[in-house]
Amino acid sequence: MKKILSAVFLLFSSVLIFAEDTYFDNYVCRIWNSFGGLTGTTATDIFQTTDGYINIGTYEGLVRFDGLEFTTLRRSRDNDLKFASVRTILEDRHGNLWIGANDEGVQKISQDGNKHYNMETGLPNNSVRALCEDLHGNIWIGTASGIAYLTPAGHLITPQFQAGTVSKGVLTTSLYCDTAGRVWLITGNEKGLFVYKDGLFYTLPELDQYGNYFCTAIAQDLNGDFWLAMGNLGLFKISNGYVRKVTTGKILDESPTWSIYTATDGTIWFGCEKGIVVYSNGVFSEYKGNGKQIAKINKITCDREGGIWFATDRNGVGRLTHGKFRVTKLGTAANAITEDLHGRYWVGTDNGVRCYVENKEVQNKLTEYTKGIRIRHVGIALNGDILVSCYKKPGQLRYNIGTGNIKSWTTDNGLVGDKVRVAIETNPDELYVGTTTGLSIISPNGEIKSLKQLDGLENEYVMCIYKDTNGVVWVGTDGGGIFLMKNGAIISHISSEDGLIGNVIFKISQDKHGVYWVCTGTGISRIHPFDSVHSVPAKYENLNSEQGLGTDSVFQIIPDTAGDVWITSNYGIASAHFNDFVDAASGVSESIDIKFYNRNDGLDSDGPTSTALSICDSRGRMWFTMVDGFAVYDPLKIKENPVSPLVHIETVKIDNLEYKKPRQEIALKPGTKRVDIKFTGISFDAPERIQFAHRLTNFEDSFGAPDSKRVVSYTNLKPGKHTFLVSAINGDGLFSQEAVAMLFVQKPYFYQMPVFWIISLILFLAIITLIFYLKQRAIKLENIRLENMVQIRTAELAQEKDKSDYLLRSILPDKIAEELRDNIHSIGEDFSDVTLLFSDIVGFTKTSSGHTANEIVSALNDLFSRFDERAKRMGVEKIKTIGDSYMAACGVPSPKERHAEIMVEFAKGMYKDLADYNKTAEIQFNIRVGLNCGPVTAGVIGKTKFIYDVWGNTVNVASRMETACTPGKIRVSKAMYDHLKDTNITFTEPMECDIKGKGKMVTYEIVE
Repeated sequence: MKKILSAVFLLFSSVLIFAEDTYFDNYVCRIWNSFGGLTGTTATDIFQTTDGYINIGTYEGLVRFDGLEFTTLRRSRDNDLKFASVRTILEDRHGNLWIGANDEGVQKISQDGNKHYNMETGLPNNSVRALCEDLHGNIWIGTASGIAYLTPAGHLITPQFQAGTVSKGVLTTSLYCDTAGRVWLITGNEKGLFVYKDGLFYTLPELDQYGNYFCTAIAQDLNGDFWLAMGNLGLFKISNGYVRKVTTGKILDESPTWSIYTATDGTIWFGCEKGIVVYSNGVFSEYKGNGKQIAKINKITCDREGGIWFATDRNGVGRLTHGKFRVTKLGTAANAITEDLHGRYWVGTDNGVRCYVENKEVQNKLTEYTKGIRIRHVGIALNGDILVSCYKKPGQLRYNIGTGNIKSWTTDNGLVGDKVRVAIETNPDELYVGTTTGLSIISPNGEIKSLKQLDGLENEYVMCIYKDTNGVVWVGTDGGGIFLMKNGAIISHISSEDGLIGNVIFKISQDKHGVYWVCTGTGISRIHPFDSVHSVPAKYENLNSEQGLGTDSVFQIIPDTAGDVWITSNYGIASAHFNDFVDAASGVSESIDIKFYNRNDGLDSDGPTSTALSICDSRGRMWFTMVDGFAVYDPLKIKENPVSPLVHIETVKIDNLEYKKPRQEIALKPGTKRVDIKFTGISFDAPERIQFAHRLTNFEDSFGAPDSKRVVSYTNLKPGKHTFLVSAINGDGLFSQEAVAMLFVQKPYFYQMPVFWIISLILFLAIITLIFYLKQRAIKLENIRLENMVQIRTAELAQEKDKSDYLLRSILPDKIAEELRDNIHSIGEDFSDVTLLFSDIVGFTKTSSGHTANEIVSALNDLFSRFDERAKRMGVEKIKTIGDSYMAACGVPSPKERHAEIMVEFAKGMYKDLADYNKTAEIQFNIRVGLNCGPVTAGVIGKTKFIYDVWGNTVNVASRMETACTPGKIRVSKAMYDHLKDTNITFTEPMECDIKGKGKMVTYEIVE
């Protein structure tokens, strides 16, 4: 029984090992970090939005990736973004993008406008750690010190916790919404797993048995069961309320798991502290990372094409995809491979022969015998024996699989050389053996015939041997072309002189139509069947890098069972349709649409060598010998990408103006010289192989040939509407479902519009008509011109008269100016009662000393201009200024009933103007004012430099009042007092003054 159990255990173990080894066999991992264009090595989150872009959260902002270019978005003066670093990303059901920032809250990016939420708007904390959307459209926001959710109506609500579970704000690490709509919350606290139901967050009592556990990740599988990562406790599964620990035998048991993702095919992916584990068909498989340890996995997700993306703590981001090749590393070069009659594969390497059965290496007498020997070729004899060409003694080998017998030929028994490059069996027991020093033919009776230069083999270095369907043996040499042999004799020789593209011959083969394909160091020659009369090729057709091969040196061409042709060259491995080769060789097409494969396809190798022999096996699989092992391409296991690529127009540059988010319609100004359109296609399986077909209507008749350029430029578009259409084609030739369109409306210059030419024709006819009309109107127009000149001169005289009138009114009162306008003469008039004002600046001489003349004049002009403006407003007539004195009158030249009251108000206003002036003036002034009323004589004397002036005793007394006035006061005469005593104006007690020329006079000062 124990033996049976042991056997079962061993069988189960072998299945597990095989499953682990094979699950990731065809997987390709590609890493992007700061050395590949990503901003930083720490990726906090990763999310593919519906537009196809991969969005990556980093400490430098939000990074959008289309497969080739990274674009970083963060706050700046040119956008409406509020975040500097990104911790978590979410796209809701409406296509809005939610960004959880490290210290700036959460921002919603929407076509309807961006919105920002932080502590000022109700968030518990500005450090947002997790986001999720529930089935009701609520956006749950987990922060460093609490959780809240935002309703579709925009209300921010803080949920409550079960009593006794949380004492204060929690540090959220993860949020998850299950298929039932429940929200699961993981926090950084002990027992930090909660589920939201009936309006409260509850803990899970069934986990209490594990003590003070720490939860790190949770996800639901397609069966509805929950997978729970419990830090160092390992992985657990919750099914129907029952919790059980899952022992995986992988790093999940010893390393914390930080992310769990359930793919649409049911596989479950675990991102751990030290790598990635997948659970598929009941088996856990660990991704070893090609020997390179992957840092902490922060997030795992899947893109629309089935690729698995992961964001790491120190290695940037990565993508795991099914590769097209399974590579077996041997640690040494593989030079040839062949399949025997029983389905075994024999690989000749630089360290012996290796044998494989069902992908597993097996040992036998031949593999043991050839250890340490450089093998240049392996082939199958007509009876199934293995032919092995060694690059030293034992020379050429023949191995009988059934008996295990090994037969050897060397120079000791007649072989032309011990460095054997190739051998084939042309007839039963007849071998053609090519060496570096000639060709040997081993006959069935054991005799050896050798050919060297003296025997007609002008180049003794044999590179390949091929027997065609006509029984002719083709011997390709290293620089000497091809020698054709039959019955052991050379019958012809072909080289570049005959039309062969090159003389260094790598491989020779024949297609199903009997046409020969010769691979050389300078291209491929397609040779049509022999001229039966002259035994020479009838026609040569050559291919090289100019037809799209990528290189002139082609090592081998291998047709597969699906109608494609594979080539090996210095550029690696490539394929194309067989008909493309034929069309290019015959001149029907200019180039071959060839597809090159690289590490992104799983071809993790340094490539093939010129002498290596690859094959298409009996099951249609391609086996390629490489410098470090061999690679297998199995078309039955290769799934071409069924997802159409997405295509986006990213920017439009019009002359020097760039639109980063172009509208679907752009108007081009007249004279626009250049339009640059940048677009991208999104297909992450082979982004470097995406091609684009585009067309601009009214400029191009049809779509151009697909190419990989992502920018197209148009110059000098003709006026009208132009629709730009672009489609993307992925690496498997699948077009995007719809071409993206953008409308350009090129606005014309006026002279480019039809109406311009209509108007031009009308004008031309009108001009002809006008020529006759203008001749008849010439005299009339001349009269009109003269009349216009008279009117212009009259207008000029009127303008000059207006100027003189303005000047006269500026000097004299309007009434006097009217009298003098037509006749300059002396004017005199008596006025029975007017009020005179005199004002001067106190201590002007002392105040003005130390100042320049310009400063004094500027100060006086500023002050007196204020007085002038007030006089004009109040109906007071400025008479003149004498030095620092200012003289004004009220009641001339037109009498006024309240002239005395007006003049008092004017005098008070002068002190207000003085106060305003002194606030900002560099030269400070004080004034005194004197007033008197009575009869005066006023008028203009003389005919030049005349002014309007007043005379009489009233004027003299007013001047004396100013002289006797206290600085800053208003002194009035007894006559003035008598005019104003019945008004509201208040006066001081009478003051008797000795007035020069008048004697004792009673005066008053006005009280403010």
